Amino acid sequence: KKDKTSHRNMSSDEGNDGEIGGPQALRSMRRRNRAVAEREASRLARPEQRSGSAVLGHASRSKSAVTSTPFGWMMKSKTKIASATVDEEWCGPFSVARQMIAAREDAKKKREEEQQEREEEENGGGERHPLDEIMTEVDLEKKRKANPSMTWKGRRPAENESTRTKNYYVKRQKRFIREADDRMTGNVPTLFRICVDVLVEHFDSVEALGNVDSSIRRSICESLVASGKMNGAAFDALAESGVESLELVDCAEVTQDQLATSLESLVPAGLRALILNHSGRCFGPKAVNAIISCADVSSLFAISIGGAYLLTDTDASALIKATARTLSSIEFRASPLLGKGLLDSISTNFSSSCSGTLMELALEDINVSKESLLALGSSTDALRNLKSLSLRQIGALDDEVMASLLGPIEGSLEGIDLSDNVLVTDESLSCIRRCNKDGQLRALRLSGLKSLTAVGLEAFFTHNIPGLPNPPMLRKLDLSSCEASAVTDVVLDLAATASSMKKQRDSKVSGPTVSMGVSTMGGLVFVNISGSAVTDTGMESLAATSFSSLLELDVSFCSQISDKGLGYLVSKVHDGFSKLHVWGCAQLTDEFHDGHSRVDERGLEIVGVWMKNGTVRSVR
Repeated sequence: KKDKTSHRNMSSDEGNDGEIGGPQALRSMRRRNRAVAEREASRLARPEQRSGSAVLGHASRSKSAVTSTPFGWMMKSKTKIASATVDEEWCGPFSVARQMIAAREDAKKKREEEQQEREEEENGGGERHPLDEIMTEVDLEKKRKANPSMTWKGRRPAENESTRTKNYYVKRQKRFIREADDRMTGNVPTLFRICVDVLVEHFDSVEALGNVDSSIRRSICESLVASGKMNGAAFDALAESGVESLELVDCAEVTQDQLATSLESLVPAGLRALILNHSGRCFGPKAVNAIISCADVSSLFAISIGGAYLLTDTDASALIKATARTLSSIEFRASPLLGKGLLDSISTNFSSSCSGTLMELALEDINVSKESLLALGSSTDALRNLKSLSLRQIGALDDEVMASLLGPIEGSLEGIDLSDNVLVTDESLSCIRRCNKDGQLRALRLSGLKSLTAVGLEAFFTHNIPGLPNPPMLRKLDLSSCEASAVTDVVLDLAATASSMKKQRDSKVSGPTVSMGVSTMGGLVFVNISGSAVTDTGMESLAATSFSSLLELDVSFCSQISDKGLGYLVSKVHDGFSKLHVWGCAQLTDEFHDGHSRVDERGLEIVGVWMKNGTVRSVR
């Protein structure tokens, strides 16, 4: 009845407003809209009432304390909501999330209580002996003696309430600015650097460099490439007649005709080393024919070509044949047309029946077959005098090929690089150790070999294995990007110990033997173990064996190395330790970055500092 009366009043008002218009019409519209809203609200509203319906299994009102109506439960306080047991439940994403979090916290609390009960049972049902604290302290002291890095403490002052609330980003930004200022004030440009910069700035006016050493020409070339001034005119100035080494870091702006013309005058004039990077455009058949035409008077001993997509297998074979008399170093990288012909030419022209002597061989990303590689190692003794062997990203390289290649070598190898060859396994490690008869191996790069295992690496660096020479005394070791479980503290400790052992000659055994004792002159110099499972114990091994030799260390993405391990290493090694890579080590905190012993010095460069809240700790 009231609704009908209201409707009649609204109708009469509407009639009057229509006649009068203006503000009264606006007020009438507002009253009409409000009446509609109240009518819809009264129709849709449903007060929450407790009922005896079944409980929903996926939501709990007691844990979520969330309702679907704006006024919540009628006349109920929050304390009662939190403590009451409710039968009817309202479902919703927030309610379910709150219940899941609460269930997780309950399960965690239950596990902790059970763990505490088990510990109390192991300790005699909760009864404590008067000597328990003393025994705990003794055990802790033993751990400290076995792991001295546990005693390391950063020099950073203790945090108080004012420093704890300070923005971490602001603190690390200040440290970055301080390090940048130290680099700016500490690295005053040398006179040589200033001269090169001035020369590059006005290189358009330079006609010839004159009697300038090849290392200076390389520095000028690098600066020209960096400044975008490496063009044809700059090439003519760098490749003037009479130079002994033509080394260009980027040949993208050099044409094939220009290079061929230059080689026709450089080779007879005494060119000894030809090193060209990114030479796809310039090094092709014309350049090869220019060198071959001067082969009788050629004195080339080193050829390094990178990215030569115009160089064919036939041309490369002819080039090796024409220069084999004086050539001793060969390197080809990322040249897709090379293959069997190149390897056949090497095996033929550098065998003992010929006059050539090959000492360095480097192949990277070359499409050669397994049969060609086996023929290179087994058909002739072309690799007998090899001192450096680098085979990177060779798809056909496996353990059988490695055994074939290393077999003819007479123990003279000083460097081996087998990076990114997925087929190489632990069997190749045994071949490398057998090949190191004279103990000359100093550099070993095994980056990206996913098939290596911890057992194989441990056996490779273990002393006194019957039938095998002693492990190599390395100076450069690269085990990055291998399986994390393969590179462990034991492997690093054995490698570091082998590199620092004193060497003496035993009359009963042919070749050098290793005595028990650490040499202050030995030790690893460059170490890359990024992505490994090495912990603080490995850092302690490096500090004990390579404290006088270590120059550069890469521990990027080693999540188990903590502030204490790196801080202890930095405090123990000599001042020559100049570069530390820590990319991806988010567990390192300000305790190390601002507290190690060389914070105030300018000699140590830390690359890859993580700009993040430093609150995560790693476990030994």
